[in-house]
Amino acid sequence: METETSWHYDVGIYQRLKENIDTRVSAYYIDVTNYTVMDSAGLYYPINYAYNIDSVGFYGVEGEFNGILFDKLVIFGNYSYREMNYDKGALPSAFLLDLPPKHKANLGLRYRLLKDTLITSDLRYVGERKSEGGYTFDEYFIMDLGIEQTFFKKAKFGPLKILAFVNNLFGESYQEVYGYPMPYQTFGVQVKFTF
Repeated sequence: METETSWHYDVGIYQRLKENIDTRVSAYYIDVTNYTVMDSAGLYYPINYAYNIDSVGFYGVEGEFNGILFDKLVIFGNYSYREMNYDKGALPSAFLLDLPPKHKANLGLRYRLLKDTLITSDLRYVGERKSEGGYTFDEYFIMDLGIEQTFFKKAKFGPLKILAFVNNLFGESYQEVYGYPMPYQTFGVQVKFTF
């Protein structure tokens, strides 16, 4: 039996633009021979099949940045593009290989409103992708928002941080797994105490 082998190639560049801003960009290519993939006969049938693909290539680019602006605003983010190639005619079905999205991006903001008060915001973008059963998920954009207050910062027993947040602020309708809709909005409070 032939075993799976792979070659991984990547190249990147890291650049500090200013004292408080840095970026990284990289590209990769992964070449896999004798790649094994599990595939379901259908969404409603409990039958699985395993196939071997002679050759699969995964490739893409990734980028990220981190920065501190105006001494009060921290900004960071990343983006990834992912693609693959394989002989689609050699298999009866291999939709599991097409499930991950080609485009994904994240952006995080942290703004120091007052000395001990922090506004947090996280934005996430996921591009169109396939799902089990042959359906296509639309792209979606999610925004989370929170406010964090720190107490007892100089006390011996350590700071107490309370974060009030709302996830999916605008009530986006989306699914990460087929058949399981994500909550429209989630409200919560997180308490962190260090001692």
